[in-house]
Amino acid sequence: MALLTGTHAFLEMLRAEGVKYIFGNPGTSEAAIMDALTNYPDIEYILVVQEGIAIGMADVYARASGEVGFVSLHIDNGLANAFSLLADSKYAGTPLVVTAGNKDVRKLAEGRSDLARMAEPFCKWSVEITHPDQYPSVLRRAFQEARTEPTGPIFVSFSGNSLDGTTDQAVFPSSRNIALPEPSGKAVREAANLLKSARSPVMLVGNRVGKYGAVGEAVCLAEQIGAAVYGHTSTQVNFPTGHPQFLGRLPWSSVRTKPIREKLEPADVMLAVGCPVFADYFYLAEPVIHEEAALIHIDPNFGEIGKTEQPDIGIQAAPASTLALLTAELEAGMTPLEAETAAARKKQITMQSQAQQNEFMQLAKSQRQQTPMGVAAAMQAIAEAMPSETLVFDDSVSTSGLFHAAVKFNQPGAYYGAIGGAIGWGMGGSLGLKLARPDHPVLTIVGDGSAMMTVQGLWTAVNSKIPVVYLICNNASYRVLKINMNLYKEAILGQTNRPHQYQNMDFPVPFDFAAIGRAFGARGVRIERVQDIGPALQKAIQANEPAVLDLILDGSL
Repeated sequence: MALLTGTHAFLEMLRAEGVKYIFGNPGTSEAAIMDALTNYPDIEYILVVQEGIAIGMADVYARASGEVGFVSLHIDNGLANAFSLLADSKYAGTPLVVTAGNKDVRKLAEGRSDLARMAEPFCKWSVEITHPDQYPSVLRRAFQEARTEPTGPIFVSFSGNSLDGTTDQAVFPSSRNIALPEPSGKAVREAANLLKSARSPVMLVGNRVGKYGAVGEAVCLAEQIGAAVYGHTSTQVNFPTGHPQFLGRLPWSSVRTKPIREKLEPADVMLAVGCPVFADYFYLAEPVIHEEAALIHIDPNFGEIGKTEQPDIGIQAAPASTLALLTAELEAGMTPLEAETAAARKKQITMQSQAQQNEFMQLAKSQRQQTPMGVAAAMQAIAEAMPSETLVFDDSVSTSGLFHAAVKFNQPGAYYGAIGGAIGWGMGGSLGLKLARPDHPVLTIVGDGSAMMTVQGLWTAVNSKIPVVYLICNNASYRVLKINMNLYKEAILGQTNRPHQYQNMDFPVPFDFAAIGRAFGARGVRIERVQDIGPALQKAIQANEPAVLDLILDGSL
C-alpha cells in the first residue's frame, strides 16, 4: 500500500464511502483538507455560513437519499454551534458522520478542547483520531455505526498532527450488506390473533416505516383489519396522508393531554410500527392506552420497544416483512364475520376522515378575504398551486396541521419534516432535499421564528445555485410557544384561563423576509392576499432559482 498523508487517507475514505457532498464551514483546523480537496473533484464542498445549516442539509440529504450525510465543522467553536440541531438528529436516528479538526496533540499544556467529549451527548459514538493510521478504520466504523440500528450521528475529531503524518493502512469502505432481523413465526401468529379479534384497532406509524420501505405493507395491513391510522413522530410519508383511513398526526409535545387521549381511548388493540410509544414533552401520569387494551410494537430499533409503554407483543424486526407476514396470516385466518366487521370499520373511519376534510375546506373558504391572511385559506391556495411532482420540506411549526390538511402526500419521499423540538430546520433541510432529489421542484414551508434561526441558509442557496422556494409563514410571533403555554396551563396547572398576553413570544419589530431574501441575492416577494399566492408560487418554481415568498398570516390563536 502506498504511503498516504492522514489528510489523503481521510479524503480517500470519503471517496470509498461514496460521499458526494461535504456540508461544512471550515476553520484553520481544516486547512490541510481544504487544500487537498482540489484533487477530489468528485467530492463537492457545500459552504455554509452557519453550522446549523450544515446539519440541516446533511440530515435531510441523508433521509432523502438513503446515504450517510457528511458534515465538516471546525474545532470547539464551530462544533458547539451545531449542537441544537444535532440533538434532534440523534433523537430521530439520522445517519450522519460529523467531523471537526482539533489542535495538534502537543498543544496540551496550552489548552486543547476534548471535542469527542463535547459531542458525546449528541452522538451514538464519539472519538478523536490522533494518528494517521487510525483514519481508515475509524471512518469505516463511523459510517458503519451511523447506518446500523439504532442509526444516528457519529462524531470524529482529528488532531492537526494526524493530518500531516503518513500511513500505509488499506483504504476500503464499510459494509452495506447488513440485513435487519426477521420476526419469529410465533410472534406474528400471536399478533395476528390479537388484531383479527379487535373491535377498534388503531395503528401508529413512524419514520422507520418509510425509512425501511414499508409504506405499501402498512397500507395493506391497515385495510385488512380496518384500522384507524395516525402518524406519530412521523415527519415523512409513512402512510399516504390522503388515504381515507389516515386521521392525521399526533402532536409530539402533547400525546398524554386529554384531547389526544380521548381520540385514542376507543382502541382495544394498538399496533405501533417504527415509532416510539409514546414521545411527548409534558410529564402527565395519565396512560394513553387504557388497561384493557393490548399493545403490539414492531420496530427494528430494539431500544424503542418497551422504553415507555410495556407491549403485550414486542417484535424487533424489519417492518416491511413483518407487516407482510401479518397481512398474510390475517388473510388466511380471518373468519367471514371478522372480515365483514373490518370492512364496516373502514367505512366508518372513511366517514370520519371525510368529515375532517370537509371541516377544513369550510374553514379555508370562510377565510378567503381575511386580512391578515387566514392560515387555512393560505394553505389551500398553496395546495392548489403546487405542481404534482413538487417535494416539500415542512418546518411550518404551528401551521403544520393546517398545511397537512390542505396538501396530501401519497408517495414515499414526497415530503420531509422537522424532526424534534429544535427550530431552524427548514432553511438548510430543503437544500439537502434538493441535492438528494435534483429532478423535482422543492419548496419549504417554514415558520418565521424558525427561519430566523438559520436565515443564513439563503446565502448557501444562492452561492451554490440550489433552486429552492421558501414559503415563510410570517405571523410575527413564536406562535407555537403560545400554544404550548396554553397546554402547560391547562394540562399541568389545571387552569382554563388563557394569558392576557404572552411574554416575549411576539415580534413587535416585524421581519421583512422578502427584503432579506433580496439582500442575499434571492427572489423576494411579499404576499398579503390569498389570491396572490398561487401566481407567485408558480412563477417562483418556473424561475428555477432561490426564492422567498413572505406570507403575511394571521397569528391569533
